[in-house]
Amino acid sequence: MKFGIYVEMQNPPQHAKPHAQVYREVLEQIEHADKAGFHSFSTLEHHWFEEFSISTNPMALYAAAAQRTRNIRFRTCSHVLPLHNPMVFAGQLAAADILTNGRMEIAFGRGHSWVFPKASIPLEESRGRFMESLEILERAWANDTFSYHGQYFNVDNVRIVPKPITLPHPKIYTGGASNHNYELAGQKGWGVLITPMLPLSKVQHQLEIYRNTCKQYGHKPNIVFVQALYLDTDAQKAYEEAEPYIKQFMAGNVSPTKDMPSREEMLAKDFAFYASGALESLVTIPYEQLVEEEWVWVGTPEQVKQKVAACIEQCPDLAEISMLCTYGGMEHWKTIRTQELFSQEVMPHFQSNQVNLVNS
Repeated sequence: MKFGIYVEMQNPPQHAKPHAQVYREVLEQIEHADKAGFHSFSTLEHHWFEEFSISTNPMALYAAAAQRTRNIRFRTCSHVLPLHNPMVFAGQLAAADILTNGRMEIAFGRGHSWVFPKASIPLEESRGRFMESLEILERAWANDTFSYHGQYFNVDNVRIVPKPITLPHPKIYTGGASNHNYELAGQKGWGVLITPMLPLSKVQHQLEIYRNTCKQYGHKPNIVFVQALYLDTDAQKAYEEAEPYIKQFMAGNVSPTKDMPSREEMLAKDFAFYASGALESLVTIPYEQLVEEEWVWVGTPEQVKQKVAACIEQCPDLAEISMLCTYGGMEHWKTIRTQELFSQEVMPHFQSNQVNLVNS
């Protein structure tokens, strides 16, 4: 079993740090994760909403981190394709792959409904732009020179440079709340990323869609589960300390919803999940319920070891668990402590072929 680190880079106003400090701390967390033996580091691409994330250019972060690390891989969850010119973006991805020495992995998404008004992109264009951009990237990877004529992009005889180290392209994932994404991943043989805001029990239906589509198209499923985590050697202390961070994490993920288009517009323009109110409901879930239902894992390494074992048992085709260990406004040393405890006292138990998961 592989284990990774995921960072959302939330910076809530009531606990705000200077932006440069957030980036310095994240780079130190990546260095520590590399030395501790984590397989991957992931963050997202997100613009304009500081309480949600200040991770606007993950490829720049990875290029910097690659100069300070040896083995850890880098994955974006996800690049928001409708915000990019795909002919430009293809070359930028290749440059990042070169600068990370082939340690890049990529995920593609359509994006949250709230980003499009601020990007001056009509909401109804998001799906079409996503699909056209994806097709252009695939042509760029498969051909030295290509042309494309669509509704949003029209180009002739384009040659993308530089070329990535990882041929034909870095490993691809997708995720999110849409059944469409899980079907697309199954069709194309991509991996899928399970959001850190949901326990495994809440996404079993979408995982079945993914597995069935993979089987239909002859692909092997590849599932990465992102899980929010807070560790301490004292269970009660962990429970008490984690509460404000977990509540802020949920609030940060909900914070941009006040800038969403109207419910009627989102329903009419293919954003049913965002119109459902499911995202806003996260902040109403009591902390005790979040812990009990395992929206977040809080406790000692021994307690979390049991949760990892159960997760592996319940999710066939699980390739990696990526731990979210840092929360907006949290002291940097607490993130390092959680990474350290997990890498020393949990990870080794699941990196031996002799492990009995049921009785662990």
